[in-house]
Amino acid sequence: MAEKEYFQGKGCVVTGAASGIGFAVSEGMLKMGATVFLADRDEKSLAEAVEKLKEHSGRVHSLVVDVTQQPQVQQSIQGAAARHGSLDFLFNNAGIGGTMQIETASLEHWRRIIDINLWGVIYGVDAALPIMRKQGSGHIVNTSSIAGLIPTPYQALYSTTKFAVAALTESLRYELAHEGLRFSTLCPGNVATQIFGGLKPPEDAISPEEAGRIILAGVANNESLIVFSEKFKKLYETYRFHPAEAEIFLMQLADQRREAYRKGGNYY
Repeated sequence: MAEKEYFQGKGCVVTGAASGIGFAVSEGMLKMGATVFLADRDEKSLAEAVEKLKEHSGRVHSLVVDVTQQPQVQQSIQGAAARHGSLDFLFNNAGIGGTMQIETASLEHWRRIIDINLWGVIYGVDAALPIMRKQGSGHIVNTSSIAGLIPTPYQALYSTTKFAVAALTESLRYELAHEGLRFSTLCPGNVATQIFGGLKPPEDAISPEEAGRIILAGVANNESLIVFSEKFKKLYETYRFHPAEAEIFLMQLADQRREAYRKGGNYY
């Protein structure tokens, strides 16, 4: 199906939409004629994002939402569906990074990353499913990561949440397909967004705009796993089909990161 046809006139909610991948996806869908509800907890950044999209006035709306708060998520999704008349897409995109040495990870670190990266997705799915099942249609797109497909050294917390997101999304894809519902899992590699915090993004990081184009094409084609960029597609294929080679690569990566921390630096 052509992308524009798939999104035109549809009602969409995107979390983490004030910047990065969320903003790029929102802008892309607006350009194809969708009505988009941008959701983010940063009210100032959200207002600035909506201002950038003012040419789509009437089809762009903002929702101030903290995805760790279930009532806020539920009310926002139900409100968006009621206002538009349907909920055709939900992009559970809000998330945070988490690269650290396991000995420095406190239980509070664990709670925070699980609350945002996993519970935030669960709350979104829980709010959207009754609406979409009643409609007999809808597409939920959950943002995992390449670290949700490949266990990554010094990202135990992050990988734990992202593996869970991928498993949840894939399970529901098969369970609810007979009801007309669709599910896709986004597995980005490096994208130049705020997820790197104050660090400069890696040289191989693609732009959010490029990521947005890849994502929307994959969603329109109802792809199950949308893995990007090409470098990370190949890495995933290596992990799946050449485990011995992947083992060597991941051990080397662990050594590189361990040395970086030993020298007092940070690693992505």
